[in-house]
Amino acid sequence: MTTDKARSLTEQIEASVNQLATETDEARQSELFQSWLNAMAQFSQYSWNNQLLIACQRPAASSGQVAGFHAWRRLGRHVKKGAKGIAILAPCVYRKKADDTKEDSPTIKRLSGFKTAYVFCESDTEGEPLPTLTYGAESGGDELLSRLEWVTEEDLNIILDYEEIKEDGVEGYSAGGRIVIRTSLSPTAKAGVVVHELAHEILHKRDKQPDSVTKNRQQRELEAEAIAYVVMRHFGIEHVACNYLATYKIDSTQLKQSLQTISTTAKFLIAAIDPQLNQNQEAAEAASDPPA
Repeated sequence: MTTDKARSLTEQIEASVNQLATETDEARQSELFQSWLNAMAQFSQYSWNNQLLIACQRPAASSGQVAGFHAWRRLGRHVKKGAKGIAILAPCVYRKKADDTKEDSPTIKRLSGFKTAYVFCESDTEGEPLPTLTYGAESGGDELLSRLEWVTEEDLNIILDYEEIKEDGVEGYSAGGRIVIRTSLSPTAKAGVVVHELAHEILHKRDKQPDSVTKNRQQRELEAEAIAYVVMRHFGIEHVACNYLATYKIDSTQLKQSLQTISTTAKFLIAAIDPQLNQNQEAAEAASDPPA
């Protein structure tokens, strides 16, 4: 069952996507899209739908953390009186036996719709200081690059080579199981290009991914560069990008597909880079009001 409020939030998501897809002012397109990417970087534990809802309702929220009322209490903080919550979508899940005729039949979960739940900004709470992450990249990017090198070769089994690429303007490329990065780049720039090419490998190159033929080159580049922006920003590095701003040639259907792809892939890479991240953020998630 989906509540009227939840349906209204879904309509808000659709309207926001359509607004960007039909916006004619390039500066406005860039501003809107970047605010969504900032939300993805900050709130990686939430679905892209809820990341978008948070960004639309409270743009300033990307400077801190959000969590549900009870999650804040578990962190030793409480929501201030009169604080206004941010509405998100929470799944309505029910459990049933796979086979009602068998007593030992396993229990399965079924989604019956969505309801409205509320999360609050860190600034809307007071109490104990929040726990800090055990891993985070410095502004130089050296630590992040080192971790990315390990993830690429050991975790994802992709060869990573550094070469002085002769073609002007090409900082790196992926070739289905192998990534090449320009040697002369700074550690920070190398990290950004590695993430960009990893996105291509995961989405467009490995195992003959269908996206490599169903999405045009601009959409693939948009996704890869947006993912690099989200991942780098999550770890505290301002990533300079240009392709992620070029949304004006992508229609609303393509944009929605890309938003979900960007969110899911960035979330995967963030967790791969920092395995402790989910454990550190677990208490801060709105478990009693789970995000969609």
